[in-house]
Amino acid sequence: MEWLEAQAESYTATQSIAWLIDQMGALCKSLAFVNGQMAVAKKILNKKKVGAYNSLVCSSVANEIYFSAMLAKDYISAKVEQEQYDYDICERCSRTVLHTIEALRTCISALKEEAKVTNYQ
Repeated sequence: MEWLEAQAESYTATQSIAWLIDQMGALCKSLAFVNGQMAVAKKILNKKKVGAYNSLVCSSVANEIYFSAMLAKDYISAKVEQEQYDYDICERCSRTVLHTIEALRTCISALKEEAKVTNYQ
């Protein structure tokens, strides 16, 4: 995410179609990486949830204290807070990369149209 933020200003500071295409290549490579990390984060999150549910069920049975479904859900969410955060960051990063790729496509199209108009004059 920090890299995406740092790069954002450089996209508007150039008129080079070739450079923007290179940046899109780097973003596509980053998207593959981020989506892989998102899958890893989701797997870790789900494992952590299973462990937290098992712990809650065992504790409930041992202490003969039972929780409502909503309370159990909130408890599990609190127990997996860090893993959920990691997954959310991956998901937001993935969306940001996709939006940036779309924005660069628009910039490239605009620059191509501008070049056509300039050549006609």
